[in-house]
Amino acid sequence: MEVYTFATGTFAANCYVVTGGKNAAVIDPGDCSPALLSFIRDNDLHVVQILLTHGHADHITGAPQLRECTGAPISIHALDAPCTDGPLSLAEECGYPPVHFQADRLLQEGDTISVGKETLTVLHTPGHTPGGVCFLHENDRLLFSGDTLFCLTAGRTDLPGGDSAALMQSLDRLRKLEGDYKVYPGHERATSLDAERKRNFYMRRLGK
Repeated sequence: MEVYTFATGTFAANCYVVTGGKNAAVIDPGDCSPALLSFIRDNDLHVVQILLTHGHADHITGAPQLRECTGAPISIHALDAPCTDGPLSLAEECGYPPVHFQADRLLQEGDTISVGKETLTVLHTPGHTPGGVCFLHENDRLLFSGDTLFCLTAGRTDLPGGDSAALMQSLDRLRKLEGDYKVYPGHERATSLDAERKRNFYMRRLGK
């Protein structure tokens, strides 16, 4: 599975295009930028999934326009579905336009998502938001961690729906995954699970 990264919006949220052949999924389109649409068009990609790691505006604002352009369904965890049509997206606080759309699929723990011949698995990792998820690609050892896990740090829990205890449980779950994974977070640079086990303050604390 190939991964391409686009920084979107005021908070430079990471939007990922992941491909299985000519089929693609777009993870967290914070906006539907000309650069993103040109990349899809120029590489003759067929977007078959729009996947949201959680419901904050900097990760979801571009989803309805991207759906209109590609016909791909939007998926979000059931607990974050209210974010797509109301103030829980924090659009106003983030300086984004109001968000009003409905997802096509409500995700649950353990769901699988097909991208061509590739498969992503949903891990429910609440804490930053109630319905935060990570997307796991087992064969290539890839983890799209949203705002749960970042390089050297973790997601904040002081926003509506945040839960520090739940976030620590989610981080512990990721820490205990077998083997190493390339980690693609919702902001900042990519990292690896092994590096975070060794250097991340929160994961080191959990390992004691």
